[in-house]
Amino acid sequence: MDWRAKVDLFEQLRREHEFGIGTIAGVAAKFGVHRRMVRQALAGALPPPHRYPPRAKPKLGVVADFMDKVLDEDRLAPRKQRHTARLYRRILTEFPDATVAEPTVRNHIRARKRQMGLDRRATFVPQSYGWAQEAQVDW
Repeated sequence: MDWRAKVDLFEQLRREHEFGIGTIAGVAAKFGVHRRMVRQALAGALPPPHRYPPRAKPKLGVVADFMDKVLDEDRLAPRKQRHTARLYRRILTEFPDATVAEPTVRNHIRARKRQMGLDRRATFVPQSYGWAQEAQVDW
């Protein structure tokens, strides 16, 4: 269930409790939801954010320290010499027993680069024109 649908459901639950059945158990039975969800709807209009517990990454744990060390070294390297896709090949050669998948390595690198502040900057060209200097026509 997406977020907007859940907000609509919360509104229906609140209205039914206010103007309809009037009991938490009755509203839950009518809509086929848990009583906890009815209580959440009565407490606020927005559903609480879902918190996912952190998961263990046993296959990535073997090479995670190595990848972090390489990314730290890449901070000093020129832009063209930094590791991106080549890091997976390097892991395969230096850790032949590691059974980590390439998408797992890419996702870890992407997350670590965001944490380190190495993700790309937004590039834009500000455009400001005086009146009647430029025009765009769509045929």
